[in-house]
Amino acid sequence: MGKNEIIRQLAERIYGSVSEESIKMCSVFCDTLVDVFTDALIEEKRILWKNFLSMEIVERGERKGKDFRTGELITYPPTKTIVCKVCKNIKNIINDK
Repeated sequence: MGKNEIIRQLAERIYGSVSEESIKMCSVFCDTLVDVFTDALIEEKRILWKNFLSMEIVERGERKGKDFRTGELITYPPTKTIVCKVCKNIKNIINDK
């Protein structure tokens, strides 16, 4: 499901119809939500949306790996990554169907 389909479903569930105005309002909402999440992650804040998901920045340490083209060992620097976990309720709903 892509962004356009999500926006159409939001418009129908919130406003009861899919009109140009309702799609515009839901599109602004979705864009704002993405901005809020992005800003929070940039500030390395944890996002906790009860009964939906949690997201946080995790720093991975330095690691060693092998370059498959040359065969030499490489040391990869520490990196930051986003960990996103879906709540247990949603996992149970998916597994029950």
